[in-house]
Amino acid sequence: MSATSTVLRILHALVPTALVVAIVAPALPSARFGEFPSLVARGLLLVSIKQTWGMYAPDPQRAQTYMDLEALYDDGSTASLSESLELEHGWGTTWAWRKTRMDIWKFYANFHPDRRNDHRTWYLRSVCVREARTGHTPHKITMHQVKRRFTAPAKVARGAPGLGEPDRSLVTIVFCTTSPVREMIEDDRQLNPELHG
Repeated sequence: MSATSTVLRILHALVPTALVVAIVAPALPSARFGEFPSLVARGLLLVSIKQTWGMYAPDPQRAQTYMDLEALYDDGSTASLSESLELEHGWGTTWAWRKTRMDIWKFYANFHPDRRNDHRTWYLRSVCVREARTGHTPHKITMHQVKRRFTAPAKVARGAPGLGEPDRSLVTIVFCTTSPVREMIEDDRQLNPELHG
């Protein structure tokens, strides 16, 4: 057997072994395997590979959420905005199959209510522009998130409702009077004068 064929046989054995280590090792429990899993994971990051069990068993959605928007006007009056209609009609099971572009925007704007979310900021600014088109620009918009947790399948099988009770929490307040929003409204008036009341 030549030296070249010996090297090729070793490489044919090492490549699959290295792939198995790269796939399995980062997901091994550190309590049992010590630093080895994190060392392999850090090594893989050097070549831009991130391997976790989340690829195979992602964290599933555990609740259904909607935004509840309330506008406050300069005269002190308040009004629920169109997004709040979903609180009455949106708790069904077909939403995932009927997404519109606006549904997707709202979905991302509702992510991580306790952290900064640029999708939320821009969505709420766009709501200020949309409401300005009616001729009544809000002073501010208050966003609440309403969440209903999914009931465990075993409880649903015993007759429990599929969704828990609504849990409402304050997310943020956006002022329609800030400079960026005023500029957006003015630009919209210039570009779409026919849409403004």
